[in-house]
Amino acid sequence: TASTTPPTSEQGKDDMSSIAGISLPETLHSACLPCPAIHECRREEILEMFVNSCSHDKIPGHDVPQAIDTYVAALELMCDHALGGALVCIADAEAFQQVFAAGDQDSGGGQPCTRSSDQGYMTASLRGIHITDPRFREAFREFTRHTSNDCWPSDHPDESARGRPKDGAFLLSRTGYRVQCSAKLLGLAPVARWANVGTKHEAALACAWAVP
Repeated sequence: TASTTPPTSEQGKDDMSSIAGISLPETLHSACLPCPAIHECRREEILEMFVNSCSHDKIPGHDVPQAIDTYVAALELMCDHALGGALVCIADAEAFQQVFAAGDQDSGGGQPCTRSSDQGYMTASLRGIHITDPRFREAFREFTRHTSNDCWPSDHPDESARGRPKDGAFLLSRTGYRVQCSAKLLGLAPVARWANVGTKHEAALACAWAVP
């Protein structure tokens, strides 16, 4: 039979000394940033603001005829059709190009850029389809439907969707058409410390700050 000999008190001290001699890594602290001012409002208040937008020059793109319809449709998508978390960013298509296109040149300069999460599947699927179109709403609804692995199911009717990630932001022009879908927003500098929220909230805040 095998037997073990318990360590002596001197051996125990030697072991503790060796552990104590290990240099523990320094704690990496979060960036010191200001907290954003959060204003809560009801859906009805937002809709009223949109309806009266002609007198509200604080609303971006209020002078674009289709913009208000796009904002209202996006609000409807998020409130009535989203089955899970979603990030929708609305701006002029040129503004998205201004912020993100420079990072697509692989210059190594660390510029903001977008990367498709699904190899362009959702972007291609919604090409030329307006946000008010029932096909857009249905695609958005299915995109936000939770699955066990956050991917399109392996038995999805559209074979090109199967197994692709359901992740990333919807970038929409003010005219109501997609610029890019299922997009990872990379390289945006954080502008505030938004406590107790996830990465979609942080990405939305950084995008709203960076994109004019």
